[in-house]
Amino acid sequence: MLFSSPTAKLTALLIIAGVAVLALANMASAQELRDFTKCGSDPMTCAKTLAAKYGRNIREEHIEALAKTLDGLPPERQKAIVELMARFNEAERMMGKMNKPGNTAPAAKSSGQAQATQAGNSAADIARDQACASIDYASRFLRNFTSEGGNRWNRFRDGVFVPIGILLLLPGAVMTQARAIMAQSNPVLGHVSPIEGISRSLIGVFLIPGSYLIVNYAIDLANSFQYTIAQEYRNMCGTDMYHDAMCAEIRAFAVRYLSENDGSLQTPPPDLAPIHNGIFSRAEGRLWGKLNDPCARLFMVPPNRDDASMPSSTIAARSVLFSTNAATCTGWTICCAFQMAFFYYLFFVGPVFAGLWVWPMKVFRDAFGTWVEGVITLCFWSFFWATTILLIACFKGTDDTGLFMITALNFLATGSVKHAFDFAGLVKAAGMKAAELGEKMGKAASGGK
Repeated sequence: MLFSSPTAKLTALLIIAGVAVLALANMASAQELRDFTKCGSDPMTCAKTLAAKYGRNIREEHIEALAKTLDGLPPERQKAIVELMARFNEAERMMGKMNKPGNTAPAAKSSGQAQATQAGNSAADIARDQACASIDYASRFLRNFTSEGGNRWNRFRDGVFVPIGILLLLPGAVMTQARAIMAQSNPVLGHVSPIEGISRSLIGVFLIPGSYLIVNYAIDLANSFQYTIAQEYRNMCGTDMYHDAMCAEIRAFAVRYLSENDGSLQTPPPDLAPIHNGIFSRAEGRLWGKLNDPCARLFMVPPNRDDASMPSSTIAARSVLFSTNAATCTGWTICCAFQMAFFYYLFFVGPVFAGLWVWPMKVFRDAFGTWVEGVITLCFWSFFWATTILLIACFKGTDDTGLFMITALNFLATGSVKHAFDFAGLVKAAGMKAAELGEKMGKAASGGK
């Protein structure tokens, strides 16, 4: 311990004595300054004079008391006390600077920007991972489970849903035939064939097992779309379409990690100039902090694009774009799961809707046509995704990162399956999405994120 020896105790006593002397001096000075007659008649001038004299006396007496106390100490003790006081004063100055009103605002701003940067980087990681997972799903052939005779899917369909369809067909055929007979003498029921129930029941008998072929054909058609587009891309470009598309997603959402940032206050000013001459290169040049393209063997982590040096506008734009893509790409991944799950669902319920087709009610008759439309639309999801992935692969490398184009194409991947063959609705939805994205960026900018 520093003051455990007798010498240290003597030192402590001397310091206490010095403090006592200082206190007595302060009291004497204060008693002296109470005589207001010595400073003139003007109260304001008198107050200023007394305050200056009091501060001068306090400083002089304080310094003298410390000097006398230190002079009585051994040299090694003097050095130790001086170093201790220097460290204390340095800490006090640092705390004073941190708590200074002029310095609290930059610190709060830096903390907010760091949180927004980290949130944006996390969203970019989600967007990249989910997009690559969706592209990987689209690169694989759909398993045609209908062609595997005796598997559990066919056993469930043949043992449960086909009998249900037949049971629904029989009463439907009877009611339809009864309605046809009654319509011959009652024009109110409409003009129908007298053997409509019989003819519909015969067709329904073939539709129940025929629903199997519709699902089988749809899955083969989806695989044919996927294979044809990917193979022609390979023939023309010499590379794998899905691999290039994944590289485009990685390039668009490349972010700097903690080990790639300086993490100090000595970062150089940011260089926001683009490196390419693409349509969106100038806008993307203000956003990216790292370029990473495994296909082109590109990996750039320039020190003048450190996350800590980026302006607030860049951080806000990144946060909005990355979070939007994270939600969109996650939706794309879920749609991939929906496609497979819905194929199983439609495969099971097909015989049931084929049996309902013979019923006289319009809602039941239209159900089978809607079922067929759903199966064909579901198989076209693969066509929409293959075309979108083709565009992603083709647009890779046309801008600095391709962030804006990839954002549009990621929305197209989900919007195309949502609107299917309603292309006018798809274009309107794209406009609404762009307006929504612009509104989010405006709010982020106004909020100072």
